[in-house]
Amino acid sequence: MYIISKGLSLIIILVRIILDRIGAYESMKHTFTGRTYSGDEITWRSKSILSDLKIGFCEECGFFHAHPYPSEDFLSEYYQYYEIPCPLHSEERDRIARLLFKRVSPSSSIIDIGCGKGEMLSTLLAHGFKNLYGTEFGSMYDESKKLESINVLPYNIVDLCDWCEKENKSFECAILINVFEHVPEPINLMKMIKKILSPDGILMFIVPNDFSKLQAVYLEKTKMKPWFLILPDHVNFFSLDTIDKVMEKAGYEVLHKTVQYPLEFFLLQGDDYIAMPELGKICHHKRVEFERSFTTTDKTSDLEAIYDAFARVGIGRDMYIVARSV
Repeated sequence: MYIISKGLSLIIILVRIILDRIGAYESMKHTFTGRTYSGDEITWRSKSILSDLKIGFCEECGFFHAHPYPSEDFLSEYYQYYEIPCPLHSEERDRIARLLFKRVSPSSSIIDIGCGKGEMLSTLLAHGFKNLYGTEFGSMYDESKKLESINVLPYNIVDLCDWCEKENKSFECAILINVFEHVPEPINLMKMIKKILSPDGILMFIVPNDFSKLQAVYLEKTKMKPWFLILPDHVNFFSLDTIDKVMEKAGYEVLHKTVQYPLEFFLLQGDDYIAMPELGKICHHKRVEFERSFTTTDKTSDLEAIYDAFARVGIGRDMYIVARSV
């Protein structure tokens, strides 16, 4: 397993900002429509369980999320000793670099918000990007600030906005890897990021693709509860089918959607890593081997065409979104 132990460094500070310090945005109204999930249908990783919490599709937000959102105190206690599984092996970091080359130049200013130890920034540097920034906090900042030729700032998003205003600084690209699913009211965070982007700046982010067609088939076939509804790790559940409208609400236009390998293929082919977790590593290696079959034979463009096609029909475990501020 790939682990980045962020503890209090990113998620908890973002949670505090969203719940406590974004006075510029009104708290959004939330109205659920259709099927809701509660009680035993939700898996809890925390010792405490919020029995009144439900998950449903919110008309105002445009995605499934928890309601009411867990409080700052509840999330602070949980994330104090939290370890975030790193979703990106080295080949995927290389893939992000290739995708960015299609949108920005090597000299473009890029910031990785919540950069951890700087793995993604180091990959971008190796691919020729030269104007790189990151933000991180606590012990992770002590690690990432050692990176050569990369400017790592000890700022949360509010302080970063203030710094950018003071320094008259903006970025042509902001990257957030697996952040939006963790924080309450993520549309507010998306709006804040607009403040640090240049007029034609782009936001690139990765979030899970939940409630997908493949997941629906698996759940109908097995009669299991939705395994991806794990709280309080994730409080938002985005979908490829609705992400365009979500970004429109936040003031962005989606330029490109692509995906990671649809891991649910394994579930529907008999390699049920949900029922048998020991199959997880085997499935992961098969997925990596599938991708390497293309990259080692100079067929990377064909692989990207396949993943773009998957995105168009709404399948893929995680989605990669490139959006422009409008």
